[in-house]
Amino acid sequence: MVTDIIVSSYGMEQPMHDGRKVMEEKYYQSISEDIRVIHNINSFNVMEFPHFHSHYELHFTLSYNLKFIIENTIFHVPKGSVFAIKPYVPHMTVVPDEAWFERYTVHIDPQILKEINCYEGFNLLELFQSSEFPACHIKLREKDITIFEKLLDRESECLNHDFYGASVYRKLVLSELLFYLEKVKHESNSDEIQIYNDEYGILAKNIMDYITENITMDLNLDLLSEKFFINKFSLSRIFKEYCGVTVNQYIISRRIYQACELLKNNQPVFQVCEQSGFYDYGHFIRTFKKHVGISPKQYALQFRKTAEKIHKN
Repeated sequence: MVTDIIVSSYGMEQPMHDGRKVMEEKYYQSISEDIRVIHNINSFNVMEFPHFHSHYELHFTLSYNLKFIIENTIFHVPKGSVFAIKPYVPHMTVVPDEAWFERYTVHIDPQILKEINCYEGFNLLELFQSSEFPACHIKLREKDITIFEKLLDRESECLNHDFYGASVYRKLVLSELLFYLEKVKHESNSDEIQIYNDEYGILAKNIMDYITENITMDLNLDLLSEKFFINKFSLSRIFKEYCGVTVNQYIISRRIYQACELLKNNQPVFQVCEQSGFYDYGHFIRTFKKHVGISPKQYALQFRKTAEKIHKN
């Protein structure tokens, strides 16, 4: 039996079986914990759709032959890969059918990162910066993999138990693992980053880019087939193989993401509906609530409250 263990800053350990479906149907994931560590070992894809959230994320892979899509870049993921992802950046894993894979995911509330980013001469935010890509990719060597995994297990252990000074110790261990990654990043060669640049990989990326850049259009397979000079059946097959979702699922995910970005900027909901490619207001509200979990107005309010809290502190 395969079980995913979620360890949170609230000291809860929750086995995830069918419950995984509840989390992964959402394009926007609401995370309540300040610090969360998830360790997955399974044979199904727990990230079925591109998703984003308000936390920083470290995605650490201990398996082979995976793809990781961040924004519209398709990365090849060798064992020992760590992706450091900023808040509100869409991402997902693409796992071969029936393949077993193992990963750790760390989610960090921006306020927590702000609190521990207090060492003179160092800026932990640099860990999440990349001049070329939408996220920072760090390739760990075998010895680094062992050390980093032990740090993650230590963080999980202290998150899962209450003891004197636990809240401080959790931040200290988190600081240690972030500094360790920063050290490896400065010692590594950025040329090791691998993206899919074969013929079909480039095609899949170009389709994603076209959808993103033309999100207000009436996008469909016939239009894309004509645009990229390929029959729609081959286009659908290639896109699903490289991106892990259907073309229609990707279009909806990008429209939801566009809507969330506009709502963050205080745009009126009816304008957000049109500017994200939803021309039926009722359909927009229903689709948004289905994939985000709350209404557009509630999302905008939630974002403002979070932003004000971070700015205030």
